[in-house]
Amino acid sequence: MFAYRAAPRLLGALFAAFALSSPALAQEDPRAEQERLAAYIQHNPTDYDATYRYVLLSTELRDYEAGIGALERMLMFNPNLSRARKELGFLYARLGAYEISAQHLRNALAEGGLDPVQVAQVEAQLPDIEKRTQANRLYLRMHVGLRAQSNANFFPTNNLFQVGGVGVASAASRKGDINSFQLVQAAHDLDFQNARGDQLETRVTGYATEQFRLPQYSVALFAGSVGPRIHIAPDLYPGLSIKPYVTGAVALLGGSNYLNAGGAGMSFGAELSRDLWFEPGAEWRAIWVDPSPGFLGYTGFSPYSTVSTLATGDVVTGYLSSSYRLTNDLRLEGRVAYTRAWAGNPQQSSDQVDVQAMLRLEVDPPFPIIPRRWTLAPYGRFTHLAFDAANPVINPFVARRDTVWIGGLMVDLPITPYFGFAGNVEYARNDSNLPNFKTDNVSVSFGPTAKF
Repeated sequence: MFAYRAAPRLLGALFAAFALSSPALAQEDPRAEQERLAAYIQHNPTDYDATYRYVLLSTELRDYEAGIGALERMLMFNPNLSRARKELGFLYARLGAYEISAQHLRNALAEGGLDPVQVAQVEAQLPDIEKRTQANRLYLRMHVGLRAQSNANFFPTNNLFQVGGVGVASAASRKGDINSFQLVQAAHDLDFQNARGDQLETRVTGYATEQFRLPQYSVALFAGSVGPRIHIAPDLYPGLSIKPYVTGAVALLGGSNYLNAGGAGMSFGAELSRDLWFEPGAEWRAIWVDPSPGFLGYTGFSPYSTVSTLATGDVVTGYLSSSYRLTNDLRLEGRVAYTRAWAGNPQQSSDQVDVQAMLRLEVDPPFPIIPRRWTLAPYGRFTHLAFDAANPVINPFVARRDTVWIGGLMVDLPITPYFGFAGNVEYARNDSNLPNFKTDNVSVSFGPTAKF
């Protein structure tokens, strides 16, 4: 019961802390200022500075149509305003009118009159906007770097174990380590061009690490999913869609095949407004876990297959993902999921509740010539894991209960339209009721990124 009470507190605390610190949320009556500027520029259409202030304020209020109207009025009086055409292109992109957006941005570049910073901004955004007008779209992101961990071997906090209910102190200890990592994410959308917006979505992820001191903990993961996104009633409910899909994954541990999984799921996309999006869904997977991956569990007294968190069986997950844009610079993302795992042994069958929250804050880079904005994303995660029965190998009288808390900060720092850097700082703690699984870990990662 503690788990279910604690989860909302995590979301609430994370949201409140950053909401109170955001100046954008503390604005008082910006609508009144917008109305005052609207009345002024109506009678002074050639006061470009006032019009740009009105457009900026309308953009902050996410009243994009008002900003578009003001810019088009400017261009009626002076068609050679390249900056106005640039801003108009960006506003049309926010509305999803990518063809019109791309046309305005190309014209802004062709006409000249933009300073180097404005040119860099257009050249950074135009390829993505043009890609959205194509029926066949491929997005690729790569991230490599180094990661340091304080507890790379996931050793218990107090060097204590239980074996058959008896406490045992280990002569070994936790070990820190550094590893290299490689992450590749690919997304492909094939538009059916049926005037409904239906498309086939394919997602592929590859991730691999190489531990410097503990190679038995090096991992590799390859996962993917594919399925059509079908808009249910585009005329009545343009933001409502359904996506059936198939999914699969392969994981290697220490160079050996450790886990294979395959299954199917279905999700429902509900875009209630430009700022609010929900996606409930459910997924089933059949998983196979190697019962003897070549080393013993970290008790050292029993085969790994009897103490592993994962075991061969079936897994069903129900989830609700959401995203809400608080301001143009701040977005709140969250996910709540319940997972039921059935394994051959009741001590490895479990119920899991998982709650995640992240705030994505976009900030201007320190140098105006950098064309893309930087992202700071503090996040938190709460997981409660409860197994059906006690494991006699560890403690025949106590069923395992894990309460995991994770907090961290991710940063994305693009330098050019295609290259940049990204990093992450994270603290994770497992308050398990069995000492074998009571752990904590601090990790720091950083490295270059490429986006195409």
